[in-house]
Amino acid sequence: MQAISSSSGRRDVGRRIGFFLIPPIVTLALVVLLVGAVMALYRANYSGRIYTGVTAQGIDIGGLTPAEAADALRDTSAYSTSGKLTLVDPHSGAEWSFTPAQLGILVDAEATAKEAFDIGRSGGPLQRLQDAFQSWYYGRTIAPIVVFDEAQLDRALAGVSAEIERDARSAVWGTDEAGAPTYSPAQIGRSIDRAYLRAQLRQPIATFSDARIELLTQDVYPATYDDPEAAARLQRTLNAPITFYFQEPLDDLDLSGVTLPREELARWLRVEQVSDANGRVEHRLQVDENAARNWLTQFGAQIYRQPVNARYYFNDDTRELVLVAPHINGRELDVEATLQRFVAQINTDNHAVPLVVKEIVPAAHSGATGVELGITELITETTTWFYGSSDERKHNIARAAANFYGIVVAPGEEFSFNRYLGSISESDGYEVGLIIIGGRTLKGVGGGVCQVSTTLYQTAFWAGFPIVERWEHGYMVGYYNDGEGPGMDATVYSPLVDFRFINNTPYHLLIENYYNEEFESLTFKFYSTSMGRRVEKDEPVFENIVAAPTEDIWEYDEEVPEGTAVQYDWAAEGARVTVGRRVFNADNQLIDEHNFVSNYIPWPNVYRYGPGVESGDYSAVVEPDA
Repeated sequence: MQAISSSSGRRDVGRRIGFFLIPPIVTLALVVLLVGAVMALYRANYSGRIYTGVTAQGIDIGGLTPAEAADALRDTSAYSTSGKLTLVDPHSGAEWSFTPAQLGILVDAEATAKEAFDIGRSGGPLQRLQDAFQSWYYGRTIAPIVVFDEAQLDRALAGVSAEIERDARSAVWGTDEAGAPTYSPAQIGRSIDRAYLRAQLRQPIATFSDARIELLTQDVYPATYDDPEAAARLQRTLNAPITFYFQEPLDDLDLSGVTLPREELARWLRVEQVSDANGRVEHRLQVDENAARNWLTQFGAQIYRQPVNARYYFNDDTRELVLVAPHINGRELDVEATLQRFVAQINTDNHAVPLVVKEIVPAAHSGATGVELGITELITETTTWFYGSSDERKHNIARAAANFYGIVVAPGEEFSFNRYLGSISESDGYEVGLIIIGGRTLKGVGGGVCQVSTTLYQTAFWAGFPIVERWEHGYMVGYYNDGEGPGMDATVYSPLVDFRFINNTPYHLLIENYYNEEFESLTFKFYSTSMGRRVEKDEPVFENIVAAPTEDIWEYDEEVPEGTAVQYDWAAEGARVTVGRRVFNADNQLIDEHNFVSNYIPWPNVYRYGPGVESGDYSAVVEPDA
C-alpha cells in the first residue's frame, strides 16, 4: 500500500484552479493593452490640441491648439461690447443700461482655451480617461472664464451709486446759540452689494444674452443710530412744552397746572448713548433731577395747605376728649413722586405729567383719643379779671377767647397767638372799644384782645413752657396788675406784635378757656400729661421808677355825650419791672431760668369831654359804663 500526503493533494488542486484563471487574466491584459494603445494613439493624435467634442461660447474648439481656440473665442466675443445689461433699482424703479465691457466684464479667451485644453489631461489616469471619453462620446461645453475689472465696475457704477448709495451718518447732538440742545437725526447708509451683482451677471454672460438685473442694496447703520420713531420723539421732547397738571382739581387754589418752558427744559436735559439688545447705540434723554426738583419745589408753597387739628374739650369726669370741631386734612406737593413720573415720561410722547399731591392727616384728627395724644389731665390754669370794663371790651374779650377754645399744640410745636386770632374787624364780630397803640389809649376795633393774650401768657408761664415772644404794654394797666401783678401782661398787635411759646414736652397740649360774665373773669386751662415740673416766680423788681405825671390830659371828643366827660386812662408810674422765673423738672433739676423785663413809661390821667364841657371840669366826669 502507498500513502498519499495531503500537501501533494493541495498542490494538484492549485494547479487545476490556476489553469482555469489563465484565460481571463490574459484577456484582461490584452484589453488593457488595447485601451492603452488606443489612448496613446488618441493622445498622440491630439498632442498640443484640445480633445474633440469641447465647445465654448457655442464654438466647437475641439482639435484646436489653445492659441487657435483663444483666437476663435476672441473673434466671437463681440458680446462684451454689444450686449445689453440693464441694472434696476427695485426701490425707485430707476434703470441704467450698460454693455458688459462698460461694467468691466471681459471673457478671458486664453484662460478659457486653457481650461478646454485641460479636459482629459488633469486628475488621475481613470479621471483623464473618463473625461476624454465623455468629451468624445457626449461632448463637453465649458463656460467662458469671465474677468471682472473692479476699477471699471466702480467707474461704471459711479453714476448709479450717486442715486442709490449714501453714507451712514450718526445722530449728533449739539447746542444752539442760546446753549439749548439741538438734534440732527442719524442717516442709515445704503450700498450696492457688488458681490451679488457679479454673481447675477455670470448667468447672462455665460449665454451671451441680454438681461435685466435687480440691484441688491444693503443698509449700513451708523455707529450711533436712533430709529425714526425715537428720533422724532426726541425732537418732539425738545420742541414741545411739558405740562404738569392736577389729577383732581383743587377748588381753593387758583392754579390748574403749570407749563415747563422749552428753554427751561433744554437746560435740564443731557443726552446719553446706550446700547440696545442688538448692540446698536442710540440716544436717551436724561434729566438733571436736582434742577427739576428745585423748579417743582417753588410750587410747593402754593399747593401746600396746613392741616387743621380737630378741636376738643377734656371731660374731667370721663377723662376723655369730646370733639368740638372736626379736623381738616392738609395737603402738600409730593415733589419726589412728581419728579419720578416726569423722569419716567421724558423719553415718551406723553408730555403731560401729573402733579402728585398727598393729603396730610393731622395727629389730632377727629377720631384721636386723649391717651393717643397724651392729653390725660389738667396741668395748669390761670384766671384774670376785667372789673369795670365797658360792654364793648367784654364783648371783644369773649369774641377773641372763642378763637382759642379747643386748640391742640403738638409736641415741639411753636404756638402763635396771632395765628389763631386771625383778623380783627367789625365784620369779624368785634366792636369799637379802647385800645393801646404807641403808648396811647385810643378808640379802635378789638379793645380787650390783650386780656386774652395776657391770660394765655400767664398760663404758659406757670406751665413752664419756653416763652419765645412776649411784649409788654406801653404803660402799666390796672386790669393786669390785679392777680399776678405788674410785669405779667402780654400785648399783641397782629401781625407785628405776637405772643409765642413752645410746647417742649413729648405730649400734645389742649387749650381751653372759659369766659365768666358774672365774675368778669377769663380762665385758661392747659391739659396734657404732667411732666412733674415746678415753677418758681420771683416778686417783681422795680427799677428806674418815674412818678406819674401830676398834670392830667383833657381831650375833646365829639362822641362823648353832651355835658359829660369820661376818664380814659389812669395815672401810672413808669418803671423797669423784672419778673424772674425758674423751671424745675420732676427730679428738682433746674431746666430753665429767665428774667422777663418790662419797660413801662409814666402815664397821666386822661379825660375826654364832650360838647358843653370845659377842659378841666372834673364835675362833668362820669363812670365809663354810666
